[in-house]
Formats: sequence, structure tokens, C-alpha cells
Amino acid sequence: MRKKSEAWRSLAQGLILLLCTMLATCLFAGGSRGDVSVAPTVLVFDGEAGTKALTVKNTGAKEQVYRVSLHNFRMSPDGRMVSAENPGKDEHFAAGMVRYSPRELVLAPGGSEVVRFQVATLRPGEYRTHVLVQQVPDVDALQASPFQHDDSVSMDLQAVFGVAIPLILRQGDLPTAVTFGEARLTALPDGAPAVAVRLERSGARSVSGALSLLRNGKEVGMWDGISIYAPTPYRDLLLPVDAKDIAALSDGSLKATFHEPEDIRNPVAATAVVELH
Repeated sequence: MRKKSEAWRSLAQGLILLLCTMLATCLFAGGSRGDVSVAPTVLVFDGEAGTKALTVKNTGAKEQVYRVSLHNFRMSPDGRMVSAENPGKDEHFAAGMVRYSPRELVLAPGGSEVVRFQVATLRPGEYRTHVLVQQVPDVDALQASPFQHDDSVSMDLQAVFGVAIPLILRQGDLPTAVTFGEARLTALPDGAPAVAVRLERSGARSVSGALSLLRNGKEVGMWDGISIYAPTPYRDLLLPVDAKDIAALSDGSLKATFHEPEDIRNPVAATAVVELH
């Protein structure tokens, strides 16, 4: 009996690890995923402390419970956001500098509530974290577990969906620049044509803006919300293009532009002609 019980506990531990993996894959950057949407999709305290509001909305068909927390992520050059416990070199996290309330919301279908974030003082430089809004698993479903054994070990695996948006604190003059690296024709995992281009960042802060590619004055594509979070030095972007443009792109160059929105203090911009390899 003891060996049987230990086997089930081992299974339970394995399932918990699997659940943690599922949790990591169900968190998305952006303003709307699953049964939740948030607005705005970024919170920036630039040069002044104070309070900012985030509206959380239940876009599902039933009542949902949402949990709000702060979590530190680190950006990889391919754009993936990886959980980070401790800051790396030239990396500054803001989780301990922000107060917020409420931390749990119960919302009816179509209902919304405001979460307020307060920063008392700013430190020189840029500090960053992410606001995590997660859907709490259905309690009724948890009470009807599909995994149950006579020694009372019970497990229920549910994907936990949520959204993550950046929360950034800035103070002082933070010179930053972006440049373009090399570009080449390639394909997406599904075989669709794409342009791979490297966008490089240098300086003291993160950047976020719109990138466009032009061929002989014609726009091949435009992508908004392209971000590089400090201290990541570059991003390797994979940008889908229309199949009918491939013949024209197969030999030559592209004009690439990147610009931040005008409401950013000291927005950065870059334009370059990139040769396709």
C-alpha cells in the first residue's frame, strides 16, 4: 500500500510540473486573450510618479475570477519572454517599486473593473516589470477531478489563461538608438514567405514602435508593437510578406524604417536600406 501511495504522489508531482508548463505557455503579451481583455496595453511612468489605471474586462460568457500580480520577464533575441527571478547585467526590475489594488477581481460577463497602480518615487534610469492578469480556474471544475484514486490523491489539469503587459518606470535623460542589421528571405514554420531582419537597440531604455519595409517605394508590410526591452541588444524578427511580392524581393534591397509613437518622450527612429541575402 505504501509503494502504491508513493507512486501516486510521484504522479501528482509530475502532473503539477506539467501544469506549471501549461501555465507558462498560456500567458500572452497583448491586450486580449481567452476571456479577458485589458486596456491600455502598456503602463509607463515617464518622469513623474503618480497613479495609473488599468481596466480589466471579462469578455467571456460566464462569471470569472481574475488575479492581478507583477512578474519579471526577460526578452530573448527571438522575442520570447522568459521568467526572470534576478536582474542580469544592466537590467532593472520595478516589481518592488509599485503598489496596486485590487489584486483579485470577480467580474460578471461583460463586466469590467479598474486596477490602480501607484508609484511614489522614481529612480534614475529605466525599471521594468509586467502586469499579469490571470484567469483563476473554475472552482466547480476543480471539484470534479478526472484524476482520482482511492488513497485520496486527486489531480485536475486546467490551462490557466492570462495576459501580460509591460509596466515601465523612467527617470532622466535616457539616450537610445536603433539600427538595422542584415535581412534575408525565408519562410514561416507553415511555409508562408517571410523576411528575416535584425533590429538592433543600444542605450539606456527599451524601445517600442512600428516597423515597415518598402520595395521601390511600395510598402511590402508594416508591423506595429515591435518592442525590444532593455538590456536585450537586438531582436531577430520574422515578418510575413505577401507571396506575390516574393519575385520582386528575390534580388535587391529594401528600405526599412522604425519609429516610436510621438507621445513617447524623445522618440527614436531609424531608416536604412537593407540588402536581401
